[in-house]
Amino acid sequence: MDDAALEQFLAARRGVATRIIGVRRISVGHSRAMYRVDLADGAPLVVRMEQGGVFGTSSAEEFRIMGALHDAGFPVARVRWFEPTGTVLGQPFFVMDFVAGAEQAERDVDAETASHFISTLVELHRFDWQRHGLVFDLVPATASEATHAQIERWAGVYRSASPEPIALLEEAAAWLHRHAPPLEHLAVVHGDAGPGNFVHDAGRVVAVTDFEFCHLGDPAEDWAYCLTMRGSRTMSRDAWLELFRSVADVELSSRDWTYWEAFNLFKGACANRTCLSVFEQGLNRAPNMAIIGTSLHQVFLRRLVELTAVDPA
Repeated sequence: MDDAALEQFLAARRGVATRIIGVRRISVGHSRAMYRVDLADGAPLVVRMEQGGVFGTSSAEEFRIMGALHDAGFPVARVRWFEPTGTVLGQPFFVMDFVAGAEQAERDVDAETASHFISTLVELHRFDWQRHGLVFDLVPATASEATHAQIERWAGVYRSASPEPIALLEEAAAWLHRHAPPLEHLAVVHGDAGPGNFVHDAGRVVAVTDFEFCHLGDPAEDWAYCLTMRGSRTMSRDAWLELFRSVADVELSSRDWTYWEAFNLFKGACANRTCLSVFEQGLNRAPNMAIIGTSLHQVFLRRLVELTAVDPA
């Protein structure tokens, strides 16, 4: 982090002389680096910075979505300024307000907090994105096309990062297209929902974070992601399913749970492939980039093959 360059950027945006008195990394996310920036004359800010194009997602879209959600009263940090060129800090970034929360392990939540998170996620799924002016890069013409559009989106991400087609991902994409559940209404989907991606305190969610995967689609994607990926280290599957039923009236068939677990594994395997490309090109030489692009990619791929080996009844 170039403190002097950031001071100049913030001074120009704030319209006053700005002095940074402390910078601390507050997140270990792979696609974005998050830094708390303390100022001599104001409340702390957060810099959310890209890391070489990891996961093929857009900070510009995330900045727009968070801004519209905040303006509409949804619990999300207020975003301030976006720097898209990478000339200030070497990577595109945006600045947002710091939201204080419980000082504990990232994914440690109790049942009360989990319940409030589920209620908040329902609120996001019901959010009137058209009335509040959310602008998405990809807007399907009809609800029935949403899942198919996302399959192609993630297939395109992996293909752009791979010199050759990966047969197992191509076959999985075909399977997902073939078995996509019907969808009647487009919803705002977080795309990375669960513990670790919200700030909480005293049993309440005070801010949902990490909207880089946010899109229009089927809410079932979020429920399955929370159940099988982000939430699995917090509570048991049965505990999550009971909260989904009691708080959100969500109860999917075993066929749908399998489909959306496969979809999320496909999304993850495609996104993880970008890490290897970023590492090989020297855009980000952190060892975790190589690990995610090889070992973790293979873990996701193996489980995906298990789920898609047979057609569901």
